[in-house]
Amino acid sequence: MIRFPEVAQPDVTVVMVTYNRWDITKEALRLLAEVTEARYEVVIVDNASTDGTVEQLIQVSGARILRNPRNLGFGPATNQGAAMARGRHLLLLNSDAWVRTGWLEPLIDVADADAGVSAVAPKLLYPDGRLQEAGSILWRDARVRQYGDGDVPNRPEYNFRRTVDYASAACLLVRRSAFISVGGFDPRFAPVYCEDVDLCLALAAGPGRVVYQPRSVVEHVRGASSGSGVNTTRIERNRRRLRARWRAVLDRRPPESWRVEPSAIVGARDAIACERVLVLTGPRPDPDGSPEQRRLHSLIDAAARRWPDARWTVASLDGEPVTRPDALADAGIEAVTGAPSWEAWLTGRRYHFGIVALADSRWAEGELGVLLSATQPQAVRIPVTDRVDLGAAARDLGRPDPGIWA
Repeated sequence: MIRFPEVAQPDVTVVMVTYNRWDITKEALRLLAEVTEARYEVVIVDNASTDGTVEQLIQVSGARILRNPRNLGFGPATNQGAAMARGRHLLLLNSDAWVRTGWLEPLIDVADADAGVSAVAPKLLYPDGRLQEAGSILWRDARVRQYGDGDVPNRPEYNFRRTVDYASAACLLVRRSAFISVGGFDPRFAPVYCEDVDLCLALAAGPGRVVYQPRSVVEHVRGASSGSGVNTTRIERNRRRLRARWRAVLDRRPPESWRVEPSAIVGARDAIACERVLVLTGPRPDPDGSPEQRRLHSLIDAAARRWPDARWTVASLDGEPVTRPDALADAGIEAVTGAPSWEAWLTGRRYHFGIVALADSRWAEGELGVLLSATQPQAVRIPVTDRVDLGAAARDLGRPDPGIWA
């Protein structure tokens, strides 16, 4: 027996659509019940399973269960579950998604802290521990790329909170009022494919941003919940439908690139940022950082909070951990510690940054200055010994003054 808690006023309604594969579904439900704080309710919508899933769901206590006489598809079935919700947030959870301890609170915290956020997504892993998705990239032709797919999950580029183009509905927290305001999932994408991309675009165009929160980690078997193989014809049909509906938005996205160069991927990741700022720090005399370095990071933290639409990257050249990396990540700042080769790292982000801030202005004249000239010739360079004068740097680039120090 799988038992879910009785919660009078749930913060979250977990909506799960099931279709066959009880072996996978049972594990998803068991983990949800075992590791999640009792602040949620569960609604299960079964899409006419034929493998005994319906009979097995009798063993699930504390969940409300709706049984469809035929398979309506993922989006319409999720809409049914959302209509039964009492929580102020919906948590769309695939029947092949396995949650980990502490997964829910970071998602709720982001949504509750910012009224401009309509949806929050976790870091998705494959069961073998590889990264599956750290948010996704949306290309101009409406194709998507799971950012970091197959990579090591704890690299710095996957460990900071950020606004994303799109995040998979395998696990997605959505403010219920926002879901209702956009009409939920569009049934034109049924039975499956692209409906979650369409939802994220609708949310971003209206109620608020979609945010990736790496503090929440969930495993996703990927594909097991669909009950069948990939239907490329259906994917292509829905991609064209998505492209036609969101043409004005997608025309501002980068074109799809089959190149494997990191610069193409990271450029697409940061395409929605109004500016890209690289802050180079180090060396440091002690593990906690010098007073100057701590002050620098406080300045960067404050500046990033006042210019949140920019992409901020802080890199520690000496190989020591960046001071307070978790705090920086929570502020939406990418904290990079000592790359094996700074030449390779900067080459991988060729022409990426509009502003490069140097903790030591003397670096501009040395080997690092030559490397920056070769890889970031377009960037305005500024010293940050006294303060980060980003207003002047923005004006040099012809951008509006962000008013960081106003």
